[in-house]
Amino acid sequence: GHANVAQQIGDRFVLSGYYHVVDTRRRNDDGVLGPGFQSPSTSVFDGRIDTVNAKLTWAANGSNTISGGYEFERERFGNEGLTPAGASDFFTRATQSSDTVFLQALSQPFGGLQLAGGIRYQRYRLGQPTFSLTGSPYQSAQVDSPAGAFTLDGAISYNFRTGTKLRAHVGNGYRVPSLYERFGTFYSTWPSASFVALGDPRLKPERAIAFDLGVDQTAFRDRLRMSATYFWTRLTDIIGYGNVVPDIGTTPRPFGGYENQKGGRSSGFEGSVTAKPTRTTDIFASYTFTDSRNRISPVAGSGVLRAFGIPKHQFTLVATQNFGRFWINFDLLATGDYLAPIFSNATFGTYVYRFRGNRKGDVTAGYTFKLNGEDSLKLRLYGTIENVFDNEYFENGFRTASRTGRIGVTFGF
Repeated sequence: GHANVAQQIGDRFVLSGYYHVVDTRRRNDDGVLGPGFQSPSTSVFDGRIDTVNAKLTWAANGSNTISGGYEFERERFGNEGLTPAGASDFFTRATQSSDTVFLQALSQPFGGLQLAGGIRYQRYRLGQPTFSLTGSPYQSAQVDSPAGAFTLDGAISYNFRTGTKLRAHVGNGYRVPSLYERFGTFYSTWPSASFVALGDPRLKPERAIAFDLGVDQTAFRDRLRMSATYFWTRLTDIIGYGNVVPDIGTTPRPFGGYENQKGGRSSGFEGSVTAKPTRTTDIFASYTFTDSRNRISPVAGSGVLRAFGIPKHQFTLVATQNFGRFWINFDLLATGDYLAPIFSNATFGTYVYRFRGNRKGDVTAGYTFKLNGEDSLKLRLYGTIENVFDNEYFENGFRTASRTGRIGVTFGF
């Protein structure tokens, strides 16, 4: 759910805010054939994130804008294990909250020069987790709140009268471990009936830094725009899933778990063209080359450093044609092959497989009805056919749906 509000204060101030909530519940249960390879227990996970944000924006003049505000976020995590006999049921409860202050400035000091800069500080507080049984794998683990973090972001661009724009951007990123990554647990009957830890309360945050350089060129009275961008990202520290991971105190993790890993780097090039050949036609096309590699292979012993799930080549095409109140859109995504790890329940090992890229095209069409003469009431009927070519492709090793369709309606007033 999401709700936001904005209030104009005089000519130069805007006070805005929003409330956002995400509530998730997942239950892993047996299918109609009953327990098989999986554990006979039932795992239940539930989580909720509440976010409140308030921001004040000051338009100092036509060339300078400053905004700042405060954000509060609260995360709640629950993990239950329901065993067949009921005597070994357990639960884990954990909460975490954060306070954030941020400031951003946009400026156009002269001519075509534009500057943007932002700073953000986030402080975290971890609530004391609770466990239903003294035998919990995290019972004696030391739990600390994540360290606070400053994140910075800056950008500069210059527009020439010839329609050329040069731009550059740099920023850093920071992510604290989720409560599931720190306290996730499940019940196992092998090698003996016990609670098995997947998380690690000692996890450190992820950190990254990135920059990009680009040029844009417009022509034919802005009916054609061409862009080229070079990008580079370094993941200094990441949180990954390892097959062989350190124990938590005296608690082993025989099935692996989350751990801090050395990250990697990703760099590449993207070129795009946006065109409006007629008043009713819009076309966008882009090509992206990405070289993404890990410093240490995520699958021990494989020697594979190429990042999983990221194709080196990707092409997109989006075309929209309007016929008055009727419109039709075609969206194509074509990618090169990629690598993905697959876990074997026969050998309890993970293997790296190569998958073909997808060739997925979607077609969407719609019609807008005017419900009154003033055009203030509108009814829009639309439909989509996804994967119109019925291409078989996989995402992270999992087969996706074939050709599917959906219809919808939107009422506006």
